[in-house]
Amino acid sequence: MVGAMEQAGGDLVVLGGGPAGAVSAILGLRDGLRVTLVSPAPVPSRAGRLEGLSPRLHQWLAREGLLNGFDGITGPLPRRVDWAGISGSNREFVVDRAALDAHLCALAEARGARRVTGTGRIVGSGESAKRSVLLSDGRRVFPDWIIDARGRSAPRMASGAASLGRMPATVALCGWLEGDVSGVEAGIALCALPQGWLWRVALPDGRIWAQFLGDAADPEPAPARLVAAITAGTRCAPAPTLRLAGPLIAREAAPRLPAPVTDLRCLPVGDAFAAMDPLSGHGQFWAVSSALAAAAARRTLTADPASEDRCLRYLRERAAETAWRMARVGRDFLALETRFSGQPFWAARRALPDSLPAHESREGFAVAQALVIDNGLITEREVLKTPCSPAGIGWFGRLPAPEIYRLAQAGPEALRQRFGPQAEALLAAIESERTSPHQRVENPS
Repeated sequence: MVGAMEQAGGDLVVLGGGPAGAVSAILGLRDGLRVTLVSPAPVPSRAGRLEGLSPRLHQWLAREGLLNGFDGITGPLPRRVDWAGISGSNREFVVDRAALDAHLCALAEARGARRVTGTGRIVGSGESAKRSVLLSDGRRVFPDWIIDARGRSAPRMASGAASLGRMPATVALCGWLEGDVSGVEAGIALCALPQGWLWRVALPDGRIWAQFLGDAADPEPAPARLVAAITAGTRCAPAPTLRLAGPLIAREAAPRLPAPVTDLRCLPVGDAFAAMDPLSGHGQFWAVSSALAAAAARRTLTADPASEDRCLRYLRERAAETAWRMARVGRDFLALETRFSGQPFWAARRALPDSLPAHESREGFAVAQALVIDNGLITEREVLKTPCSPAGIGWFGRLPAPEIYRLAQAGPEALRQRFGPQAEALLAAIESERTSPHQRVENPS
């Protein structure tokens, strides 16, 4: 019998209220589950923290209706790059991360999630006894499913996930700046520095945010390091003398390999699963895509209890491939910058995690079997492996890619007879897959 301080806990308990946790809660609600979302009270010093938002994630959130009523996204802002002697420019969205977290959590609550302010600890191994969650208020709940979205602070990440290729300890130092900003143009600057790299955002309303990434082991005080980086970055981001305004945020930033996954009823997502290289720009996208993968594993196991091995293999392989690829992308960006190759920060990282290419090299097209998510479930089916997508692409839009490729092999007319005016777009999609991604991405701009 469940005691006074013990509760059934509903179908799903989510620990952590960042994008990975909030989206996991929303996906559970869509599947008809009773969801409890456990997240600590917001930390005032982190209010207004800015992060980049990839176009793919922005589009997905908007398409799913998760940005309705949210005004915490700015941009796209012009982005200037000073890297490897290249002075490039493009555009980028930025998001108020604390506001996004609060918005998504409130949306989950509005859709039926039970919100608990506090923290939780996972109890039990999942082997001999059902896992439970011990809440910070003393209650213990016994859900059917647990999602661990506690980020890098999750115990499995702290103790069970190895650093990629013995990556040196890395820290991100962030904060708002103040001073005379009258000559500062709105926009983003990405600048390579002897001691690391700087990402600075000047918002249209005059506020300025900066993030410096460098070696964790440095005797200089963190605020002084951030100010020094801002000063050194004036060639890329011209500005008068600026100083730190308010608290400084320091976060661990080295990429981490996926944590072990052995229990499909207790899954990590986001940084609690694997931590991406910040230079890859893939962090928030990974957070949400890992939540989608965990939800697919939950649905698949519910529909087919014999699918456990398939689900575990999909999650493990996907996380490992993504973490290694993003670390190699970061390595390649670092290697492009030769001006500071002899400086400790650059010398320690330019060859890590390994010497393998970021993107698998492939010539030509081939059809093969692979694990994919199809209609929300993990299944094995044919995919089309191409130079652009060597791991395989399942669909062109909603049409199976292998089927389209086979028709195209018979000649363009076969596609035109089958799909009419849509055939030209399909032929263009096939043609776009002939170019390897590493031939398209040559610098951080």
